[in-house]
Amino acid sequence: MRQIRLPLGMRDLVFEETRKKRQIQNRIESIFQSYGYEEVIAPTIEFLETYQKAFSSLKEQEMYKFFDAKSNTLALRMDMTVPIARICASKYKDKEGPFRFRYCANVFKVRESFAGKRSEVTDCGVELIGLDEQSDLEVLCCALDTMQSFQASSYTLEIGNSSFFKKACALLKLPEDQIETLAKLVDQKSMVDLKTYLASLQLSKEQEAFFLELPLLNGKDGLENAMQASFDEELKEIVRKLQKLQENLKSLGYEDTITFDLGKVPHLDYYTGILFEGYVEGVGTSVLSGGRYDHLLNTFGKDMPAVGFSVKLDYLLDVIDSVSKKVLYLYYPMPKQLEAFQKAKELRKEKEVKLIPYEGCEIKIQEGVQ
Repeated sequence: MRQIRLPLGMRDLVFEETRKKRQIQNRIESIFQSYGYEEVIAPTIEFLETYQKAFSSLKEQEMYKFFDAKSNTLALRMDMTVPIARICASKYKDKEGPFRFRYCANVFKVRESFAGKRSEVTDCGVELIGLDEQSDLEVLCCALDTMQSFQASSYTLEIGNSSFFKKACALLKLPEDQIETLAKLVDQKSMVDLKTYLASLQLSKEQEAFFLELPLLNGKDGLENAMQASFDEELKEIVRKLQKLQENLKSLGYEDTITFDLGKVPHLDYYTGILFEGYVEGVGTSVLSGGRYDHLLNTFGKDMPAVGFSVKLDYLLDVIDSVSKKVLYLYYPMPKQLEAFQKAKELRKEKEVKLIPYEGCEIKIQEGVQ
């Protein structure tokens, strides 16, 4: 018998899974709406050049590409930040802002090896466009309230700053190839390989110690250790701003759900400031991610700062319980089908009703849950 298969990384959702996903989505969108974000819907298909314009080093092999009737190269959207940047730069090019956009849409990325990640996931997120880094606190609070809405047993938001690593490399005038290698080793926390590679560079002991300690600048003393490791005043100023964020978040009651990690190196090259990832107990990857991207809109002709984040809904399905709902089961014999339908019509004004034909003589109603 011929096997029916799905493409790699794709997944069918049925019954309880779809109900659970919709419940989580509704909670998230309720938080977004409470912060004043307005919904925007973008097409599933974009021109490939839209993403080529946004990324200086786009990994096209991770995109689903095809051609239209005029031989233009199209792609399924791989995220929603780039389409929203395009929308803002075109439809709101003559308006000042700030703009608060929210969305919930499927995004697509080719996964060569499955490893628990999906090629199609539902992204729910927000983008705050037109305000500088002073608005980082608002977006972080929104992210933390969003994670609280998951009703998970345990969750943490890890906060870093992409400028910390970039500024250190810029101060030392490192070439691009060395920066790429360092970024990979720091991100992977490959301490032995990192130490070996640093020894091959012409750095002072203080500078070498900075990069060697960078992957370990996290946890309770992460910011304090980052301040001590910083070999330049500009690096120390980045740490001070994170310390101020930490103080503000603590005063707002988020102390137990945040941590800082200066070893975070951005996977997307458009990040320019804070970046953060949210983790839920039982999920092997981040379920929420975001950051500041002050130069992205300029590539589309509208120079405005921006910050945002998104939640990968599908990664939550296996660790969050759905809320049961009550339903009425109306059993009826076929000779009384019309009477049963009339009764169900009235009951549906207040409750969910499922009609079930059976071999009995009378109409019966039973309450259940699903």
